[in-house]
Amino acid sequence: MKINFICIESNRPDWAQMAFKSYESKFNKSININWIGVKPLNRNKNYNVQDIVQRESVLLSSKLKKDDFVITLDKEGQSLSTEKLRFHFDNWISNAKDLSIIVGGPDGLGKELIHQSNFCLSLSKLTFPHAIVPVMALEQIYRVWSITQNHPYHK
Repeated sequence: MKINFICIESNRPDWAQMAFKSYESKFNKSININWIGVKPLNRNKNYNVQDIVQRESVLLSSKLKKDDFVITLDKEGQSLSTEKLRFHFDNWISNAKDLSIIVGGPDGLGKELIHQSNFCLSLSKLTFPHAIVPVMALEQIYRVWSITQNHPYHK
C-alpha cells in the first residue's frame, strides 16, 4: 500500500524533513510513504483568501489518482482517539486502495475538496506551524499501523 502526503509546501525546514523521513523509515515494506509537494501560490498584501484556497485545492486535487482513498486535514474534521483512528485505518487498508492525505496551505483547504474527500480528519482544534502538520499526521499513521503489527511503539 502507498500512503501519499500531498502538501502545499514553500520551504520545508530541514528538521521537518528529517522527522518525516524518520517516521517514513519505520514502516516495513508493506507500506510505502510518498511525499508530493505542491508549491503555494503567490500571496500579495491584499490577496483574495477564497480565490487562493480554491486554486491551491485544485492543484492539490490534480495530484490524486482516481482510486485513492482521500483524507483531508482540517480543524473542523473528525477528531478521533488513537483507537478510533486505528479502526478507520484498518478499514482503509482492507480496501487495498492507496491513501492520499492532503495538507493545505496557510489558509487551509477549499470546502469543495474537503466535501469530495472520503474522510476529513482533525489533528486538533489548535493551530500548528505548517511544517509540523505532515510529521504529526505521519506519526499518527505510524502509531496506528504499529498497533496492527503488535509493535510496542504505541504504548
